Amino acid sequence: MTLSRTQESQILDLHLAGLTQRTIAKKVEVCLESVNKRIQYFKGKGTVHMNNKTIYSSYNPLEEITRQRIRYYLSLEKRKSKYTANQLYELLLEDGFEATKSNVGKWLKLERNRLKEGYLDIFYEPGKMMQFDWGTKRLKIHGRNRIVCFAIFALPFSNYRYVHVTEKMDSKSFVDAFICFTKHIGCVFPIMLIDNMKIAVRHNSFRKNQVQLTTLFEQLENHYGMEVRACTPYRPNQKGTVENAVATLKQELHGLNQDFDSIKHLQNEINRVFSKLNDKKHPTKNNSCINLMKNEKALAGKVPSKHFIYFHETNRKVKNNTLVSFDGNHYSAPEEYKGDKIIVRYNDRTVKLVNNDGKVLAKYSRCYGKGYKKYRVWNMLNMHQRKSDGFDQSNQKRQLPRWMKKLYNDHFENNAAEYFIFLEIIKNVSRKTVKRMINYHGAYDEKLTVSSAIEFISRC
Repeated sequence: MTLSRTQESQILDLHLAGLTQRTIAKKVEVCLESVNKRIQYFKGKGTVHMNNKTIYSSYNPLEEITRQRIRYYLSLEKRKSKYTANQLYELLLEDGFEATKSNVGKWLKLERNRLKEGYLDIFYEPGKMMQFDWGTKRLKIHGRNRIVCFAIFALPFSNYRYVHVTEKMDSKSFVDAFICFTKHIGCVFPIMLIDNMKIAVRHNSFRKNQVQLTTLFEQLENHYGMEVRACTPYRPNQKGTVENAVATLKQELHGLNQDFDSIKHLQNEINRVFSKLNDKKHPTKNNSCINLMKNEKALAGKVPSKHFIYFHETNRKVKNNTLVSFDGNHYSAPEEYKGDKIIVRYNDRTVKLVNNDGKVLAKYSRCYGKGYKKYRVWNMLNMHQRKSDGFDQSNQKRQLPRWMKKLYNDHFENNAAEYFIFLEIIKNVSRKTVKRMINYHGAYDEKLTVSSAIEFISRC
């Protein structure tokens, strides 16, 4: 037991005063063994102040040089062929190093332990990051065993978790899950950490050291004003919070162990379970996960007024009649793209024709029948001018918007050629100006002609 100089002096004074060792130990408040040791030392040395032991350095130059050589051989190891202690011992002897076999085995173990991967304890700032991962589980839905997918979001600071049930792990399912998460939480975090899933990361051999996001995730970044980061491949520890959430989800599902009526029923059960988990106290913070999430929400970004709309993409060729074939139906594209390939973007409601520069050429409501043809008069003005005689009997006339039909019947009936010249003139004029022009001619009961249209536009 280490004693102070004052305690050692008190022990000597009381011993010289004739007190017993037990009494001295009680008065100085030290153990009896320490008192006995100091008194015996005083009888032999003449003082109770014990000299400190000499501390020798544990550094051994020969050991350090040998271990450096072991590190060199470990750097030459391959994944499936590693050196044994006996092999290293023989190699060291050949190199002129004198070491025993037992020491080589001990040093080899220490060096291998030193090379094992360690992890940093990362500090997460509130309101800065969310993590995402997929999970799957075979469950009984409406009496049938099915593999159900789960989109899992986790906040590393507050440990708040949200699960959205999906049937697939594709782009559309991710967008739906992300929109549900942003609506549920009411904010958008600046950084989203994901793994290297195919729908998010493009693996290009000529840019191995750079992570390239797919078009979908680039659009999500731009729309929500966030940054999407991908983990290093085969390093799930970089998003450990959501990985733990996946494990928790599977444990809870195993505990439920029931036949769910539908996907919606399963979603409600998961919401109930995770609502209880999020109400619990955080493992290291003196608050519940949901309250910590509310504090994060105040620091995160706002959700845009309109959520992202997901579109599938495919390439199609424009035929000579300006039509693009898609899903058994046909949609009209501008005449100048005849014979070219354009992009067809579509979802459940809309079909967009887009050129390679990203400009939207035409937009249609999606047809689910077969053999339907959708025309747009603005896309084929040149053809209509050359074939104006047959316009009255064409399907293109029947698909004109109501205001364009009324304009044709009131002002250009039986004169389709002039009608298309008029449309060519107003093609780049604002809708407001065209509306004023039509109202002006209607108010003064004048017939709208090409000449009067040019005169009106020149006055504006």
